[in-house]
Amino acid sequence: MGEVGDVAGAMLHALQAAMLSPWLYVILVGLAVLDVFFPLVPSETALLLAGTYAATAGPEPVLVVAAGALGAVLGDLGAYGLARALGAGLLDRARPGSHADRAHTWARTATERRGAAVLVGARFVPFGRTAVTMTMGATRYPLRGFVAFDVLASVVWASFHCTAGYVGGVTFSEHPVVGVLCGMTIAVTVGALVEVLGRRRDRAAAATPAPEPAPSPPRARP
Repeated sequence: MGEVGDVAGAMLHALQAAMLSPWLYVILVGLAVLDVFFPLVPSETALLLAGTYAATAGPEPVLVVAAGALGAVLGDLGAYGLARALGAGLLDRARPGSHADRAHTWARTATERRGAAVLVGARFVPFGRTAVTMTMGATRYPLRGFVAFDVLASVVWASFHCTAGYVGGVTFSEHPVVGVLCGMTIAVTVGALVEVLGRRRDRAAAATPAPEPAPSPPRARP
C-alpha cells in the first residue's frame, strides 16, 4: 500500500507541475487541434484539469479557455478544409451501416435542419464534432457561416469544461483529484442531457409531416 501511495503522490506532484508550466497553454491548443482528427484525444479532460487547478492558484482561467477555443477553431478549420478538398465522395467511403456512416448521416440531417448552429450542440455529443465538421466541409457548407458558429461553439465548449473543472476545484480545494472527478461528472451529465434532447428533437422533426404545397391559382381564360 505504501508503494501505491508513493506512486499516486508522485503522479499528483507531476500533474501539479504541469498545471503550473507555461507550456500548459500550448499543450491545450495542441490537444484541441488533434481532437477533431482523433476523437479519443483527451482535450476535454485537459481543460477540466486546468480548470480544477485554476481554482487554487494554478493557470489563468481566461487563458485556459482561450487556448482551448483557439485549438478547437484551428482543428475544425483544418478538418473542414481537408473534407472540402476531398469532396462529397469522402462521405460515401464509409461502409453502409457502420458507425461512421451513421454519424455522417446524422450530421448531414442535423445540418440541413439547423444549419451551422448544430456545431454548438455537436461539441457535447461523442464524435459529434468530427462528424459535423467533416460533413460540412465535404458538402461545401459556406465557410463564413461555418466559421461564425464554430468560433461560438469553441468558446462555449472550452468555457464549459474549464468552468466545470473550476467548480470542482473550488468545492474540493483540498483534494484536487476529487475536484477533477466532480468536474468530469458535471461534464458527462450535461453532455448526456444534450445528446438525449438532441435525439428527441430529431425524432420529433422526422415525425412531423412536410407541409403540402399550396394549390396553384386557376389560370384566367383568354
